[in-house]
Amino acid sequence: MRILIVDDENRFAAILTRALGAEGYGDVASASSAEEALDALHERPCDLLVTDLRLPGMSGIELMGAVRRTSSATDVVLMTAFADVATAREALKRGAIDYLVKPFDNSELVALAARTRARIGAVAPDAGALEMAGMVGSSATMQRLFSELARVARADASVLILGESGTGKELAAHAVHSLSPRAGGPFIEVNTATLPESVIESELFGHERGAFTGADRRKDGLFELAAGGTVFLDEIGELPLALQPKLLRFLQERRFYRVGGTKPVTVDARIVAATNRDLAAEAAAGRFREDLYYRLDVASLTLPPLRDRDEDVPLLVQRYLRGKATAVPAISVEALAVIVAYRWPGNIRELHNAIERALILADGATIGIEHLPDRLTCNAVTQRIVAPQRSGSLDVAERERALIERALAEAAGNKTRAAELLGMTRRRLYSRLKLLGMSVNDEDQ
Repeated sequence: MRILIVDDENRFAAILTRALGAEGYGDVASASSAEEALDALHERPCDLLVTDLRLPGMSGIELMGAVRRTSSATDVVLMTAFADVATAREALKRGAIDYLVKPFDNSELVALAARTRARIGAVAPDAGALEMAGMVGSSATMQRLFSELARVARADASVLILGESGTGKELAAHAVHSLSPRAGGPFIEVNTATLPESVIESELFGHERGAFTGADRRKDGLFELAAGGTVFLDEIGELPLALQPKLLRFLQERRFYRVGGTKPVTVDARIVAATNRDLAAEAAAGRFREDLYYRLDVASLTLPPLRDRDEDVPLLVQRYLRGKATAVPAISVEALAVIVAYRWPGNIRELHNAIERALILADGATIGIEHLPDRLTCNAVTQRIVAPQRSGSLDVAERERALIERALAEAAGNKTRAAELLGMTRRRLYSRLKLLGMSVNDEDQ
């Protein structure tokens, strides 16, 4: 969690920094003016902004406004003299979470920092991984995603989750809800691709009695059932064009008409949408409303494909195995090395299916290469690489290093060719070489 203190009294800012540091908040920076603070925030956003009301140049109120326009997920606390309390109270109406009247006890600021940390949500270590709402990853890519997700969750704005099939968009949507102030409300999930076009409007927005044949009573739609919570619209790119203006109006006004209704229904629900399509391209091609796309894309999260975070694969495998049995099934280092080398076009979903299959075939024994799907081991050269069964005492890193060294030897040092033998991209091979502390030389032989 990052905190930025803005006060033109450097000594006072240093005292607050030490007080927060003593309570475990190590990532605390300071600025002596609003302009300096904005420069710092441009380089690196913060989770909590603590600013004096009166500053040289821009005021604390103006700084808060500028920050909230670019990062609605940042909590703001104002520090003020007693004479400015009325102004500080006005700032609360504009989005500040609280104000402190100078002089104040440092414990008051620490309590507000704890409140922000609680809202962000704890990202706890799990067997060397970082976990958030069921998503696991120790890679820098996933750690950045966790940080972005926590920020986005706190902002009560629409969220668009992008990513290939199988990357965990549903888990991310659950995380946005569970880490938000709406966590106590309902979470309603709708897969727009599975609902027939003839009933989707009624399912989402409800209908009045007599609206159509068979409508013998009024029915509340899923948006009404989500009041106070979150509606997750999965596969939003499949939403019929004819229905998109109605969703757009709800996003703009938070109200809609039931099918056959004449009175508007107002509902306080947050929209989180997900798609594996390029909605910008869909909008440009006229297959998705451009104005709806911009309304949904207030805050966006892009989930990386598994091939771009291959260092997380062993963690995902172990996490899945732990969840399947009280005694964690064993997996050979050779099998794990093959799993890491595979590109996983179906992402996490494909990985879980492959491990499930291996568990069934292994029937309680150690999972080996022979239990993996053929597509993971069909490359003839890869088979020659993994064929020599070395001692199982080697750890995964040592085994992977040995596999890469063998591939490089077979490729006469040509990294492009070695990457092909290992079933990975050249960029990915370089990533693995750096991670394992092996020599990286850009000149292919």
